Parts: sequence; C-alpha cells; structure tokens
Amino acid sequence: MRGRLFHPSRKALQAWLNGDPDVDANVDSHVATCDRCATTIEHLDVDEHDSIAEALAEVLAPPSNLSERLEERVTARLDSRVMLDVLSDLFAAGIETSRMLILEETERDDE
Repeated sequence: MRGRLFHPSRKALQAWLNGDPDVDANVDSHVATCDRCATTIEHLDVDEHDSIAEALAEVLAPPSNLSERLEERVTARLDSRVMLDVLSDLFAAGIETSRMLILEETERDDE
C-alpha cells in the first residue's frame, strides 16, 4: 500500500535528504516504502558528492593568513630565546665573578 499517488520530486527528495524541516511529513514514510524513490535518493547522494567534497575542502582548508601567523609566532619564540640567552649570560657573568672573588679570597686566606 502506497501513501501517495505520485512520487515526490527530485527537489523534494533532495530537501528531505538534506534534513530540511519544511519537507512534507509524508515524504519520510513514502521513502521508507518506495524502492524507486530510495534509488533516486541514492543517485542524489552520488550527485551531491562533489558539492560535499567541495564543502569539506573549504572547511578543512587552512586560513589564508596561516603562513604570516606562523612566521610571527616563530619569530616571537626565537626572540624570546635570544632574550633568555642574554639574561642567562648576565646571570652567569655575575656567578662567575662571584666565584672568582670568593676563590681569590680563600686562596689569600690559605697563604
């Protein structure tokens, strides 16, 4: 027993496939029982595959300014390392100077 006298149009089937809430509620029950419409939907899915692939490619594509952003972040990281090296050299100089002074004083005391 068929719930409809006519089959839904390809446009209505495509809207149903896309999950459009405005699609007639009878389309759901019709598709469940009609082999012809189920086959049409399978072909619609294949036909829409290109647009789905295009949409996925667009969504998964990197942002247009990615290289500039990466370059800025790498430059900032390298600059912070340079500053860390400068600070460590400054602290190391103080430590080395203290060692030299302490060792000289202990050597003088031993004499």
